[in-house]
Parts: sequence; C-alpha cells; structure tokens
Amino acid sequence: MKHGKRAVYTGCAARHAGLTALLATALMPWTPHDVRAQSVCTPSNTSNEARLLAFSAIPLAFASALPKPSLGRGEIAIGVELSAIPEPPASIQRSDECFVEKGQNTQLSRVLPRPRLAVGLPGGVTAEVSYLPPVTVASATPSLLGVALGYTVPVTPSVAAMLRAHGTLGFIDGPVTCAPSALQDDPTQPCFGTEPSNDRYAPNAYGAELLVGARLSSRVTASIGAGASHLRPRFRVGFRNGFGLLDETRVEQNFTRATGMAQVTGSITPRVHVGAQVYAVARDGATVRLTTQWLLR
Repeated sequence: MKHGKRAVYTGCAARHAGLTALLATALMPWTPHDVRAQSVCTPSNTSNEARLLAFSAIPLAFASALPKPSLGRGEIAIGVELSAIPEPPASIQRSDECFVEKGQNTQLSRVLPRPRLAVGLPGGVTAEVSYLPPVTVASATPSLLGVALGYTVPVTPSVAAMLRAHGTLGFIDGPVTCAPSALQDDPTQPCFGTEPSNDRYAPNAYGAELLVGARLSSRVTASIGAGASHLRPRFRVGFRNGFGLLDETRVEQNFTRATGMAQVTGSITPRVHVGAQVYAVARDGATVRLTTQWLLR
C-alpha cells in the first residue's frame, strides 16, 4: 500500500537534524534504549499530508463491489476482490506542514487482495464481512476488517435499488518513512540507522451509498451509485534511529467526502459471477476493482 508521505523522521527535533545529532552523540552513553519522540500533527485539510491520508484510504473503502450485491434469504456467497493501489499525484507528494522534506517509500504494494463473505438475510437485507489477515503482501502487512449491510428494493422487473452502509477498520504496517533503501549512516540524515521503519496507517473509513442496477441481458448487469464517506485516517511513524531514539510521531485528520461508482458484472454460470468497478472519491482520486463471486447455496 502507498501512504504517500514525502517527509519523515519526525518528532520535535526533525527540523534541526544537525543539532539533534550533535546532542544525541554527546548524551548517547547515558540515553536509555527505548527513549521515545512522540508528537501529534494535525495538518490543515488542504495540506499535502492531509490529502495523502485521504488518498491512501481510497482502495481500502469497503464499498459495494460484489457482482451480485444482494442475496435472497439464506443465500451465501464468497468472493475475492483485487483493488488497484494508485500512485499518489506528484503534486501532493511533498510534505508542507508536518515533516521536513524527504523521499519516502510510497509503493508498499500495487494491489490489495481482499476476501468477501455475503449472507442473505430476511427482508431484502444482505450482510457482508471481510477480514484481511496479517499476511505480508510485497512489504505491506495488513489487518483489515470490512463490514456492511445492504437493503435492496425492486423498482421494475429488471431494475433494483440498494441502500448500503459500510465500514473499514484496522491498519496496514510497512516501511513507509524509512525503507531499507533509505537508511543512512550519516547521523545528520533523517533515516540514520540500521533498521527500516515499521509505520502504521489506519483508514477508519465509514460510509453509505445508494446503488441502482439494471439487467442488460440474461448474463450482464450494469450499476451506478453515489454516496458519502467519513474518514478518520491515522498515520504513526515507527522508526528507531542509530541513537536508539524511537520516533512515534502521529498524523491525524478527519474528512467527509462524496463518492461514486460504476460497475459491470457478468454471470459465467448461475453460481459464478465476475465484475469490474471504478470507485471514485471526490477531490482525492479513484481506483479500479476486479471481483469474482461464487454462490455456495
């Protein structure tokens, strides 16, 4: 996953790296190993840091993506979703409020694979859940939970509408601020040390959406939708430098964004379905999702 931080080695002394290095060298024999540098930066909504936090949440949103989003009572389906993780625009890859300027590792993974389970409940309600366990993909280690409830109403024999609420909780760990290739042996440099950072990004995204789907043929369905998401993304640095100082600076901000999606799905067999979706977030960006779904019963 990409977190898009241009600048890191944070903490209060980050803007005075030379002085910090000099003091740390003098005090090193008396410094405990687990000395921590902790601070919280709350950038403005228009800052590059805030825009990068919001951008990173796009592929993680647990939006409607299943080829068959609504199920009849007692139906159970499993699915697999692949979301592309886009590169942040160059215009927002430079820190302007929280950190000193520095290159960063924005490409922890190019795709986000995610399993999905859907269950049809009484009254036209469908429940969905997904859990991405802490298995490292590329250099990203996730622990993400997605939950959703949808209510479907037939409009005509070939058109249906769904109102859906969803949430994404958990985090993704990875070396964003100081990747192995960014480590330095110069104590005046931001990534001075021998171990890469273990940073954490938590999307904390909640949303609701209205979708309308129309059957184009016996095998093909198209749908469009719009909604809103409330984001409370949190980013925490996790880098211990060569002096033993652990930087745990946090970046926090809250947003509300309009969302939209368009999807085409097809039936391979009565039980196997595939789909492709474009999911967009106003002011932030978009991603593409590919899905497969198998009706168990």
